[in-house]
Amino acid sequence: MDPEPYGWRFFVKARLDRIVRQSRWALYVERFWRAFLPLLVVIGFYVGLSWLGLFLALPAWAGPLGIIVFLGVAAWAAKDLFRLRWPTRGDALARVEKSSGFQHRPLTALEDELSVGAGDPESQAIWALHQRRTAEAVAAVRAQPPSPQAFRRDPWALRVLAASLVVIGFYAAHGDYGGRLVSAFQNPFTTVEPPSRLDAWVTPPLYTSEPPIYLTGESAQLRDPSAPISVPEGAILVVRSQGAPGLTMTFAGVDDAEPALIEPVETGDPADPDLTKLLPVERRLELQTTGVVEVANGDDPLMSFVFAVRPDDAPEIRLVDDPEPQLSGALKFSYLVNDDYGVVSAEAAIAPLPNPDHGDRVPRPLVEAPQFPLSLPPRAGTAKTAETIRDLTSHPWAGSEVDLTLMARDQAGQEGRSPAYRITLPQRRFAKPLARAVVEQRRNLALDAQNHAQVITAMDALMLAPELFGIKPRNYLGMRFAYGHLIAARSDEELKDLLPLLWDLALSIEDGDLSAAERKLRDAQEALRKALEEGASDEEIAKLTQELREALNEYMQALAEQMRQNPQVMQPFDSNQQTIDQQDLSEMLDKIEELARTGSRDAARELLAQMQQMLENLQAGRPQMMPEGMTSEMMEMLNQLGEMIQKQQQLMDQTHKFNQDQQQPGGQQQQGQQQQLTQEQLEQMLKQLQEGQGDLAQQLQQLMDQLGQNGMGQNEALGEAGESMGQAQDSLGQGQGQQALGQQGNALDALRRGAQGLTEQMMGQQGEGMGSPGGPSPMDEDPLGRPRRTEGPDPNNRVQIPDEIDVQRARRILEELRRRFSDPSRPRLELEYLERLLKRY
Repeated sequence: MDPEPYGWRFFVKARLDRIVRQSRWALYVERFWRAFLPLLVVIGFYVGLSWLGLFLALPAWAGPLGIIVFLGVAAWAAKDLFRLRWPTRGDALARVEKSSGFQHRPLTALEDELSVGAGDPESQAIWALHQRRTAEAVAAVRAQPPSPQAFRRDPWALRVLAASLVVIGFYAAHGDYGGRLVSAFQNPFTTVEPPSRLDAWVTPPLYTSEPPIYLTGESAQLRDPSAPISVPEGAILVVRSQGAPGLTMTFAGVDDAEPALIEPVETGDPADPDLTKLLPVERRLELQTTGVVEVANGDDPLMSFVFAVRPDDAPEIRLVDDPEPQLSGALKFSYLVNDDYGVVSAEAAIAPLPNPDHGDRVPRPLVEAPQFPLSLPPRAGTAKTAETIRDLTSHPWAGSEVDLTLMARDQAGQEGRSPAYRITLPQRRFAKPLARAVVEQRRNLALDAQNHAQVITAMDALMLAPELFGIKPRNYLGMRFAYGHLIAARSDEELKDLLPLLWDLALSIEDGDLSAAERKLRDAQEALRKALEEGASDEEIAKLTQELREALNEYMQALAEQMRQNPQVMQPFDSNQQTIDQQDLSEMLDKIEELARTGSRDAARELLAQMQQMLENLQAGRPQMMPEGMTSEMMEMLNQLGEMIQKQQQLMDQTHKFNQDQQQPGGQQQQGQQQQLTQEQLEQMLKQLQEGQGDLAQQLQQLMDQLGQNGMGQNEALGEAGESMGQAQDSLGQGQGQQALGQQGNALDALRRGAQGLTEQMMGQQGEGMGSPGGPSPMDEDPLGRPRRTEGPDPNNRVQIPDEIDVQRARRILEELRRRFSDPSRPRLELEYLERLLKRY
C-alpha cells in the first residue's frame, strides 16, 4: 500500500473527527437552548410576580392555584426538553457542510468506499483524486459556535417582559427574596384567626390640652387615610387587640434601617395563662420622631399609620426691662415667658463675679447665691409677661454685682435659660453710717471667708471712739459681742453663724424694733404667695392668710410706735393725699382668701402683689424726721412745683383738644359736641393757650430765681422745662398745635425730673429720705400705689380684680363641678375630666 495516501488519510480523519465533536456540542447547545427558552420565560414570570408581591396580595387559596397553573404552563413549555437527543455524526457533518457552504455533502466522500470499479485502475485513480481534492477542502473547514436563534420560538417577545418583571421585582422585594418566592406555597387550610376586636388611638400629653385621636371606629372614617397624622411629641399610641395571638406591631422611623417590633404590655396573672388569653392585649408606643406604624395579623397587614410628630420646643424666658428697685429695697423682675404648651416653673439664679482686687484667688463664700422661684403668667401657652417682686436686701450678698440668669421648665422637663444679665443686688438703705459699715463687713465676710482678718480689723476700727461718734451703749455692746465671736471663730461654719448676728446688729442700730416686724411681714407675704402659686389647699391658704394678718397688725403697731417716738415729723407734700388704714388692708386680705377659695388663684396672687406694693409705698411715704436744713419755705417751693406740673398737664390736655377741633372738616359735627367751633373760636382758644403757657413759663422762672437765692444752685431739668415751655409758646403763636403738644410733653417730663432732683437735693446728698436716684419719687404715687394727678394722667393699667358678681359666679361654677364629680353614676371619662378641672382650680 502506498504510504503517502495512508498518511494524509489519517491526518484528514483525525481533523474531521475533531470537527464533528465540536459540531455535535454546538448542535446540542442550540437544540437545548431552543427547548429551554419557553420554560425559562415561565420561570421568569413566576419569580418576577412573586417578588412583586402578587401572592401576598391574593388570598391564601390563590397561592396553590397559581402554583398549579405555573406548573402546567411550565410542563407544556418544557415538552421539547423531553425529546432532546444527542446529535448523530451525520447531523454533525451536515451542520459543518451547511455552515461551510458545501453542497452535495462532500465530507462523506472521505468515509465512503468505492463500490463499483474497485478493480479498475482508472476508477481507482479517479476516486483517489476525488478524495485528495476533498481532503484539501477539509483543511479549510472550521467548526462554527452555537447559534440557536431561539428568538424564532418567541415571536411575541415574552422573554423581555419576563426579564423586566424580574428586575423590577428584585428592587421591590428589598431583601425579602426567599420569603416572597415561597409565598405561593402557603397552606390554604391553616388560616390566621382575625382579631375579635381591634382598637387604636393616640393620647397626647395632658399638658397639651389636645383631645385624643381615634384611629379606629366611626370617627376614624372622617380622617383622610392618605394624610399623615399630626401628633405632639410624647404622644402615646395604644393598640388594643383581643383574640389575635399572632398580632404584630412595628415602628419604622425616618432614619431607621429596619422596623422595630413593639412588644405587648404584660397584663393579667402569669400564674393563670387561661385567664390571660381572654384579656385584651395592649401595645404602647411613645411617639418621639416621625415614622410609620404597621399592624399585621400574621402575614396579613391590618393597619398602617404615618405619624408626623410635632417637636416640643424648649421654653424661652428673658427680661423685658431692667430689674427695677422698689422704694422698700425689693427688686421687681419683669420678664417674658414663652412656650408652646406652657411652663410649670420658673426661677432666677444668681452667680457671683470675681473680685479683680484679689487676683487669681478663688473665693470661698459662706452662703450660697440667692436662687428663688418666679411667678408665672396667669395663662401660659403663648408669649406673656409676668412680674415678681423679691426682697433680697437681707441676703448677705445684697449690694454686690452679680450675674442674673432666668430659667423656665415645661411639662416635658425641658429647660430654657435666658442670657446672663449683670446687675447689682439692691441693699437696704441705712441712714446711719455705723449700720452701713456693719452691713458692708457682713457682705465682705459672706462673699469670701478669706476676708476674715480684714473684717476683724474693720470692726475693731469702728469701736475706737464710741463716745466721739455717739454710739449708743446697747449698740456698742452688740458690736463688742460680734467682735468677740469674730476673733473666736475658727471654721467656716462658725463664721456663717455670725452673719445673722451682724444683720440684726445693723437693724438694731438703724430702726430698733421696726425692722423685725417688717421682716416678719415680708416673710408672711412670701409664704402666702408661694402657696398660691403651688396650688396649696384651702386650709393652708386660710392659715397663711391669718399669719399675714397678724404680721400686718404687728407691723402697723410698730410703725405707730415709731411715729409716737418721733413727734418732729415732716408734713406731707399734698394735703389732699389719699391715705390707707388697717381696715383697708384687712379687707384686701379677706378678698385674697375669698379669691383663693373660689379657684381664682391667679387673681389672688395679683391682688397680693398689689397689696405688697401698697405697703412698700406706705413705708416710703410714712412721716419721717425733718432733715437738717429743710425749711417751710422749701416745702412751699416744692408745692409750687407740684402745682406747675398739674397746670402743664392741663395745658397739654387743652392743646390736644384744640388739635382735634382744628382737624374736623367744616360742617361736620364732632362726637359729644353740639355744634362745630367756628374759626374765630379756634383762634380765641389758641390765644388763651399761648397766654397760659407764657404765664406758666414766667412762674417757673420766678421759682428758679427763688431757688438760687436760697443757695439751691442750678437745676438743669427745670432749665430744660423752661426752654420747652418757651418753644411751646412760640409754636402756639404760629398756630402749630401738633408741634406745641410735643414740646409741652418735653416740658412736663423735665418738670417731673426737676421735682425729683430737687427733692433729693433737699433731703441730702446721699439720697436718704423720701427720694432715691434708683427708685421712683414719692411724688409719683400715693400710698395706695396710684399715680397722683399732679404728675400726669392715670395710665389705667392697674390689675383688674374680679368684682363681687364675678366671685359669686365662680363660686357657683365650682360648686356645680364638685356636685357632678360626687355623682358616681356619671361616665368615667367625664369624672376624670371633672377631676382634672378640680385639681386645677
